[in-house]
Amino acid sequence: MRVVLIAGLALVMAGCATKRYPIATSLGAAEAGALTCRELEIELLRAEEVRRQISQTAEVDWRSVAGFLGDYGIGNAMAKNDADKAINARVASIRAAQVEKRCAGSPVSSLGSWLQGLH
Repeated sequence: MRVVLIAGLALVMAGCATKRYPIATSLGAAEAGALTCRELEIELLRAEEVRRQISQTAEVDWRSVAGFLGDYGIGNAMAKNDADKAINARVASIRAAQVEKRCAGSPVSSLGSWLQGLH
């Protein structure tokens, strides 16, 4: 009886053990239009911090073990995948805004500087 109770409790805890990853939203058109190049650079730094938090959350701890017991780790893997997709979309939208605004350090401005150096 005791084993059944412990196993049941472990399953209940495992169901609640899915890790909570930070989810970033992509940069909207209105937000991209309102931000300056400096603010876009700051947003990229924030996105890198979120990426670091995702990596730290993915480290193995008791929630990883409990999540594996509950669903073989599928829930945690799906949550991390969703977080990775979201942060990648945000970074892409920030970089697109930088290109559109021709910010220093964006791929287009870097190419322009390189081409000017050829003349």
